[in-house]
Amino acid sequence: MRAILYTILAFSIIGCSNYQKVIKKGTREQKLEAAKKYYNKKDYLRAQPLFEELLGLYYGQNEREEIYFYYAYSHYGVGEYLLAGYHFRNFTQTYALSPKREEAAYMTAVCEYQKSMPYELDQTPTKSSINSLQAFINQYPNSSYVADCNTKIDDLRARILLKVYNSAKLYYDLGHYKSAIVSCTNALDDYPDMINREELSFLIAESSFLYAKNSIKKMQEERYQNTMTAIATYHSEFKNSGDYSKEIEKLKEKTTKGLAAARDINTTINSTQK
Repeated sequence: MRAILYTILAFSIIGCSNYQKVIKKGTREQKLEAAKKYYNKKDYLRAQPLFEELLGLYYGQNEREEIYFYYAYSHYGVGEYLLAGYHFRNFTQTYALSPKREEAAYMTAVCEYQKSMPYELDQTPTKSSINSLQAFINQYPNSSYVADCNTKIDDLRARILLKVYNSAKLYYDLGHYKSAIVSCTNALDDYPDMINREELSFLIAESSFLYAKNSIKKMQEERYQNTMTAIATYHSEFKNSGDYSKEIEKLKEKTTKGLAAARDINTTINSTQK
């Protein structure tokens, strides 16, 4: 075991020595060969400084296009998506006629995808990523990368829908029923493909009922009527076959009773005022 460790250490020292030798004394051809060798071994940390130096050494020459392409990928390889995205985008602008331009444009969008946040966090980068992927599809509708872009868009959109769903439902869980009505309604209106759509529709009706129930007496009649409207909206979309059909019928019964009681109270109040 000790002999194996010594062997590994010896090769590491030799490898480092060779790398430093190429860095300090190698010709540009040797540096390019070494950079590609490290890149192909996925040793991006060693390849990257070499490619960066080679950009200057080959400035204005044909080889620089390939070097810059490798350089952008080396940033991507170490997870530097912001820098990688910048360089891929710059590549598409600098080498507009390059056969690699389409791939660079695709990788620009992929870098945006990699920067997107988990659904629990701010989804602004996620929306930006969707726009970037869609822009690529619009520019290269026949590209072999389109299918992957669509898959990534579906993934990103699912994150947004989950974020919106959880945010809308949170108001209901906290007992903020007026806010729950607004938030759930906006979620359904803004996102026709909203996940758990039936549940949110039911929560609008139930939140409306609880909001009415906890209101002052003179406001209950109007708010119970709003609940009946929410129940009718649920029925219009999900008929009587939804998962919440039984719950919505029970809610309708309670709302009908509450509405009748509220009307009696308002009639009494009006009579007294007269």
